[in-house]
Parts: sequence; structure tokens; C-alpha cells
Amino acid sequence: MLIDLHVHTSRYSSCGRSEPEEMVAQARTLGLRALVFTEHAVHWPQQELEELQARFPQVRLYCGAEITSAEGDDFLVYGLHDRTALDSGMAAADIIAITHRQHGAVILAHPYRYRDEVPEAVRTLGVDAIEIMSTNIYNYAHQRAAALAQELQIKAVAASDGHHTDMLGLYATEIDALPADNFALAELIRNGHTQIWLDAETIRAQNEALERVRPEIEGFIAQGLSNRDLRELLSTYVNLTVIQGIRDGRDVMRPLQCVPETVSP
Repeated sequence: MLIDLHVHTSRYSSCGRSEPEEMVAQARTLGLRALVFTEHAVHWPQQELEELQARFPQVRLYCGAEITSAEGDDFLVYGLHDRTALDSGMAAADIIAITHRQHGAVILAHPYRYRDEVPEAVRTLGVDAIEIMSTNIYNYAHQRAAALAQELQIKAVAASDGHHTDMLGLYATEIDALPADNFALAELIRNGHTQIWLDAETIRAQNEALERVRPEIEGFIAQGLSNRDLRELLSTYVNLTVIQGIRDGRDVMRPLQCVPETVSP
């Protein structure tokens, strides 16, 4: 069964573009069995999560949070007993150490998306998994993220990092059984009992569409158009990260090749 470990909504993430009800309804349509809301520096109140769960019993709902470190990297945290212990702007080492002291799980989210290195704490303290595939990870970052997972022998995972309904269903994580609660979810991640899943057919079609429009984007860049002006001219899947990547000459195709099985806990 499929779980999406990294999902945002417009209720608690300023960058979210779909309401939680829309995200859950789309997940049900796509056949996802579970979603984990990982809003930016916010855990969903339990009562709100339960109310939404009652409306959509076909999709199991969990919550974690996405915490941005002082270094600028993002970490997904799950299974915290004291949710107030973490906040954005903390050092990566503190995010990892506090999460592990609470027997939670921490995933390094979309490494190399914004910069060409990761915090040293990822190597010295260790994380429970590295996100190597999502709708916000393109080949230029995926290849390095997969190599990092191999180097450190850390489990690799995939998730949508969905901010809109159209971002769901491309990447997910396959599990054998649904965890009982957020704490059991953290244990599952720590133990590495997951496999990467992706919708190769849809991803391949999106890559081909981007290849067709890339010369047009390069032409607009040559004319001096800004990234935001270009974003207004282009279709929804050509986002600012893709446009900047093309401007920088990077490989902005979505990854299609899973990490080798040798990457495991």
C-alpha cells in the first residue's frame, strides 16, 4: 500500500495551493492509502486531524512537520512527543538530536535543491532516511541525493512534497501495513521498512512535455524575461525551480530511476 510522507495544504502552509479536503479527496481517487501532513513548522492539531479523518475514512491521515534549519536545509520530523521542542531556524544538529531524543524519525528533505551541500550533522549524527525523489527534486539534485544515501548507507524514500492536488501521485512510499499512529509511523521510518514507488508513465510524459517546451523557455530567457514573467507564461508543471534550472543549464527532468537496493539501513 502507498503512503505519501510529505504533503502540504493551504490551511497551514503559506505555499500550499489546495485545501486539505481537496488533497485527501485526490489521494483517495489516486489510490493512496495514507497521507502525512508535514506543514512548515506546524503540526496539525489532533482534533482537526480527527475531524478530517472522519470525513475521509478511506485515506489514513498522519501528521509530522517540515522544519527549516539555520543552514537552510529542510527536515521532515515525525512522532514527536513534545511538538514545541522544534522550530524553524534551529541548527540542523539540534533538529536531529532533539527528534532522536524523543524517539521520533527525521528525514532530510530534497537535499541539494537550494545549495550544493548538506549540514555536517547529517553525516555525524545521522538521519533516518533521505528523500531522493519528489515533485521538487529534479535529476540534478536526485543524483546527488541518491549518492549521499549510498555513501551513508541510509534508507532512501520518495514522496510527493505536494502543495497542490496535481502534485500527488507521482512519487510515494510503499509499506506493508498502515501504522497505528504518528509514533508507529516514526518507528516504521526508523526501521526502514519502506520501498520507493513512482508513476513512471506519467513522469515520462511530463519529461517529454518539458523537453518540447524547453527551447521556447531558453528563447524567452535569451530575451531577458525574468523567472516570474516566464512562470506566468508557462503551464503549471513548469515552476520557478525548473525555470531557474534551465537558466543555469541543469538537468531538470524528473527522476525515473529508483535508487539501487544496496541503499538500506
